[in-house]
Amino acid sequence: MKKLLIMGVNTRPLVNSALKLNFEVYSSSYYATYDFNKPYDEIHLLNQKVNESCGIFEEKYDPLELLDKSRDFLEKVDYIILCAGISSSDFVGDFKKYRGKILGNKNVGEVEDKYKFYKHICNKFLTPETFKIKDIHEVEEILKNNVDNSYILKPRKGSGGYGVNLLNYNTLNEFKCNERNSEKLEKITENQELILQENIKGINISSSVLSNNHETKTIINSRLLTINDYQKNKSFVYNGNIIPLNIKSLQSLNEYTIPNDEIGIDNLNEDMNQISQEIIKDLKLIGSNGVDMILSENTKNNNILENDIYIIEVNPRVQGTYECIEKLLKINLLDAHIKACQGKIIEIPEYNGYSFKKIIYSTNTIKIGNLNKDNVFDIPYPNVIIEKNQPLVTIIDQANNVKKLIKNSNAIESAINENIKNI
Repeated sequence: MKKLLIMGVNTRPLVNSALKLNFEVYSSSYYATYDFNKPYDEIHLLNQKVNESCGIFEEKYDPLELLDKSRDFLEKVDYIILCAGISSSDFVGDFKKYRGKILGNKNVGEVEDKYKFYKHICNKFLTPETFKIKDIHEVEEILKNNVDNSYILKPRKGSGGYGVNLLNYNTLNEFKCNERNSEKLEKITENQELILQENIKGINISSSVLSNNHETKTIINSRLLTINDYQKNKSFVYNGNIIPLNIKSLQSLNEYTIPNDEIGIDNLNEDMNQISQEIIKDLKLIGSNGVDMILSENTKNNNILENDIYIIEVNPRVQGTYECIEKLLKINLLDAHIKACQGKIIEIPEYNGYSFKKIIYSTNTIKIGNLNKDNVFDIPYPNVIIEKNQPLVTIIDQANNVKKLIKNSNAIESAINENIKNI
């Protein structure tokens, strides 16, 4: 039996899929939660302990540490599949020899580096104007020359919306006075790690695509959600998805008026399919990949469905919609990914209804009670401490009605809040 290693921050969803296939399954992850279905063998970096804090993910996680702890697995397995938090670009030095085992994209530097990505696509696709930042004076100069515009300062590499800040000329001084922000700004000069990107106002949308380099096929389009969609707090941190993308999913959780225009939504989906398939072909990506876009706000056009679509980034790996797609389409997406990497694109089945994902973040430092409930995943162990603004659990559900999904999610979230304690 072939040996398969799943690597990433949270391998639970892919491990569940892998256990249904004909592999001896291994896992290397940061998290190993209460509901983690253990494979043949596994290692994880975060050991959750009673009455102890799980810490701050952004400060504790290092993909190179994960690679170092995974040396034995890397040597013994036949195949490696990467999910969020680690990429083929991390396989350098002693680890470069294992790149050949990766089932997926082996050279993604031009995709993951957001400035290189911008330079690659800016003359081919519609994308926000982006600047590589050398120092804070350059930020000030750009904002000063564009006082009516807002921009996003964010890492050249990274995902999930972490470390992203909305800036304009009037808010720059406030940003600079924040102690944590000043540390980020020091890195600009040291490592040139940040970019400044034109802020495109609108609705976040996404495409999930399968490709074998000769053929690309969109699996489904989705409404991509951030914390801002719920709290209107200008946070770009990834919060979940609603699939499929249609009138009802677009009308939910936003401040825009979405007309009941079936032709408009069909055209939007067709445009997204064409754009995402073209860019995946252009980047020569294989397997399951995601294309994040924004349906722009345009005050000149009353029908937002007819507005421009901007490409924001491409995720050269399986996406956050993974379990939603499996639940709604009743497919094993890991199997589809592997087959695409080996040259075969599956038929996309018909589906009915909606699937919904919401990541719940802790609003305070809390101690965990019993969170083992229906449609709740990534559950911490009882009596561990979760710090403020850290991921708590993931809600994944399916129904025939978007309003019902959101109502159910709110009820689940209330039940979760009853089983946690502020400390």
